[in-house]
Amino acid sequence: MTQQKPEMTSRERVLAAFRREPVDYVPCSPGWNPLSPTQRVGKRFNFPWGPSQYEEVAYNVNELGVDPIVSCSCGGYESAPEVSSRTWFDADKQLIHKVYETPAGELSSTIRYDERWPHGLEIPFFTDFNPGHADKSWIENEQDLECFSYVFRPVDSPDTLAGLRFSFMEGKRIADEFRLATQCSIGLGLSGALQTFGPTQLSMKMLEAPDLVDAYLDLDHRVNMRCVEIAIDLGIDILGRNGFYETCDFYSPAMLESFLFDRLQAETRAAHDAGKVVPYTVNTGIMPMLGYLRRLDLDCLRTVDIAHKDHDLEEIVVSQEETKSFWIGPSSAYHLQNPDSEVTREAVRECFHVIGKTGLIISPCPSLHSIMPWESGLAMIDEWKKLR
Repeated sequence: MTQQKPEMTSRERVLAAFRREPVDYVPCSPGWNPLSPTQRVGKRFNFPWGPSQYEEVAYNVNELGVDPIVSCSCGGYESAPEVSSRTWFDADKQLIHKVYETPAGELSSTIRYDERWPHGLEIPFFTDFNPGHADKSWIENEQDLECFSYVFRPVDSPDTLAGLRFSFMEGKRIADEFRLATQCSIGLGLSGALQTFGPTQLSMKMLEAPDLVDAYLDLDHRVNMRCVEIAIDLGIDILGRNGFYETCDFYSPAMLESFLFDRLQAETRAAHDAGKVVPYTVNTGIMPMLGYLRRLDLDCLRTVDIAHKDHDLEEIVVSQEETKSFWIGPSSAYHLQNPDSEVTREAVRECFHVIGKTGLIISPCPSLHSIMPWESGLAMIDEWKKLR
């Protein structure tokens, strides 16, 4: 039987749960997604806090009694100084164009604009809205990737680093006031590749032009390793790796092994050497890759969809042989949108029943959206309090 510890701070509780260590009680660290104004058109905004991170954290701690984790930035990427860009809108064809001018030539993308495009007159590299709107994706060939290498570079400029330190100072102030853990994202891997190549195009390139995908992932890995360095220097607690589109929804286990395994291990071990924990975001398509996940040194599997028709939560948990924690809970797609809150409560009970109280962090999976029934979030929290 796991021995409970005396009362802990939220930060201590969360970090212990990630490491599968004893806790005073199971933490609840919810993922809330406000959505963009475009996504919320015609829908009621249901979150009961204001727009600032401080207001959200204060409400979560003082009113809900949960363990929010303060999000910070560890840099991402930056462009070479000689890179410039321009963006324009073709009103006749309803197309947004963006071009980067680089020493290797032009890197461009074109988006078919409609009322569902949430980014205004901008085309980000990494957004889930690219695949559904792209008339031309960012990366189609080796020339595009060479240009991309001038835009997608590890953060190194003094101005950018100073800005990161200032931003972290603000987040750390919130975390210290409420004694919370801090987190950042240390990379996207094939999730980012899917957004810059396009899903179909990336899947075909992995078969027909694997060297191109491998070269992209080399760029990504260099950026990720720099993010790990910056996060360690800043003192961020939790270094999250996004694997949302790094699953067997798109690729075989052998592909994941070939393209990702060594890079993920290197990123994780660099974080572990500094005493940090690394959760890995995966949502669907994970049953064929359970052995692969078991061999990775990641600390936690985050946002696994427990209600997906192809998933068996008990098999998923057993397969990891007590090497990983689970940041998990009711499914956004199947539980949280249901007007019957008992559906959400049962999902929370299932997580406790299958996983137990060691290595469990409760959260909507992947998140509760601001337009979903707020009663679902309250039901999740209430049931967690009964079982924690």
